[in-house]
Amino acid sequence: MACPLSAILNPVDGAAQANPMPATGDDDDDATISEASSRIIDQGMPGRKLPDEGMPGINTSTRHRRSSTETDLGVGKSAKQVIIPPVILSPDQDSPYNRRASLSPTLVTVPPTPSRRDPLHFFANDPSPPSHEINPGNFSVFNALLNYPELTLEFSKQLDIEDLVSLYAVSKEFHFLVNGRFTAMILGQSNGKASESSKTFIFRCYKSLCMRDPARRVNETKPDELRFVPSLRWLRMILFREAVVDDILQSLAAEGHRVPKRTRLTVKKIWFTIDISDNARRIGLIHNTSFWSNKDLFLATMFFLKIDMRLTHPTAGNGETGLRKLLFAQRSLSTLAKVLRREEMRTQVDLLRMLVRFNYEPRRHRQMDIMGVPSHEIGRLQYEGWGAKDTKFIQIDELVMMEAVKRRLNLQRYYVDMVIYGYINKKTFQDIRTPMPEQATEATEDSEDDSSSEENEEANERHIGSDTNWEERGAIENGEDVEMDDGP
Repeated sequence: MACPLSAILNPVDGAAQANPMPATGDDDDDATISEASSRIIDQGMPGRKLPDEGMPGINTSTRHRRSSTETDLGVGKSAKQVIIPPVILSPDQDSPYNRRASLSPTLVTVPPTPSRRDPLHFFANDPSPPSHEINPGNFSVFNALLNYPELTLEFSKQLDIEDLVSLYAVSKEFHFLVNGRFTAMILGQSNGKASESSKTFIFRCYKSLCMRDPARRVNETKPDELRFVPSLRWLRMILFREAVVDDILQSLAAEGHRVPKRTRLTVKKIWFTIDISDNARRIGLIHNTSFWSNKDLFLATMFFLKIDMRLTHPTAGNGETGLRKLLFAQRSLSTLAKVLRREEMRTQVDLLRMLVRFNYEPRRHRQMDIMGVPSHEIGRLQYEGWGAKDTKFIQIDELVMMEAVKRRLNLQRYYVDMVIYGYINKKTFQDIRTPMPEQATEATEDSEDDSSSEENEEANERHIGSDTNWEERGAIENGEDVEMDDGP
């Protein structure tokens, strides 16, 4: 006997097949379906009590009425006894997920599903994330750093001089912390940012740039006085001079007038000697072989020659050697740096004003201003104390030449080597190209020229050192070697 399709899709319970119940009406069908449902649930989940009808998650039985379609299709009466699990798709009677969770053996409480119409409802009750503006304890990293003075001093080394001065003036805690260690802070800044300048321009030689110790420590030699310590003004000065010296050498190198790296220290020694306001101490300093070594005299002479070559250039600087004396007679080398950058002495009027201040002596009308220069400044730069005395200065280039003659260095033998230094490669005998930073198209060539110029510089220094047999020629009295190197 063939099995009907309805029996395969909706298998009938064995008890129902054995005792088929007559389908006399709709009420009998409903009662039969309810009893069968209860019996199946009891057999599938023994020991569990059915929850009340009012408990959420339990679906009540629905009315099942026989339609005319079933009668027309000829479905058997026994198919009415099939247990069909109710599938409720209406949101008013809960979702299938909550129904399955409520029927689970563990009875996990399922929270109600929020409405999809309000997407912000998911985040309404969530706590707000921590914000950088919220600081309930008023914590400050800088105030916590002040509890460790060593770390604070290391932190101050990373600041520029302007930021350091501003922090020292604004922060009361930092102000008093630095006052207890003022010398250590200033010297740490100078050694880290301008080591050569801090050792050349010693703060004890610049009393006007020093201050009494804020910690009130007494002087060892004079117990009744407080000692002097370097101030922020001294630190600002050495940083400024470090930048000016680098600017001078870079301006010369941009025009093709290269010098050894050690010349940086020599130029700073020239500047320190210019700061001395009388001839006696200038001569005493240049006689000091520990400060002015033979190598420094050699490099100072080369530096003067490069300045003359720059100022007497046939097209860019048609001047004369008298310009070098005029520039080195000024109280600072910053004037030389501005002239090399073409920021000063660009017109003949500017040149005449510098000459009037330097060595012009009018024959008449001495109490009148000349070209805007006050009468008390006319011709006073050539005298000691920059006009305070009546004895004329011995210029720095003359002092270097006199000391070289006194030590019998015979620097005149090496003038040609000084002039061609930085222009010709001693190994290949080819010209060293001058970098042109203003042209953007030759940027790659500039980088190659810089690397090649460093190698050529080392080769030229070794060549000069090998040719300069100082001891065999009797050029040095105390036997100091003058072979040039890159380090101090």
